[in-house]
Amino acid sequence: MNECLQPMMDWLDERIGSSLYIRKLEQGDTDEVRLKLEHRGVHDDHTHALDDYTGGPVLYLRGEGRVIQPGGEELPLPSNTFLIPVEEMMQARMDGKSMTVETGRAHYDITVS
Repeated sequence: MNECLQPMMDWLDERIGSSLYIRKLEQGDTDEVRLKLEHRGVHDDHTHALDDYTGGPVLYLRGEGRVIQPGGEELPLPSNTFLIPVEEMMQARMDGKSMTVETGRAHYDITVS
């Protein structure tokens, strides 16, 4: 597995119970999510393989979450789970309040809010 993964897991472990703000930039689109982190882990995700996005090892962040729409409206996060594919992870940087992850397809900014 990617050498960036263990430091990410450690950073997330220290933030269990915290509220996270996640911003994903992918191919010109921005997705924003607020999530109260209850659990994190890695598993092979075969449920989303049809959309050509995951279908391999993913880091999952689980907890009560909301997707922030462009107009500011917030909708429930499907399955209360946010997925980050880790197979093509290129780098991850962490400090006390934030983590930045880059994959072959997207850039993620995760901050403690």
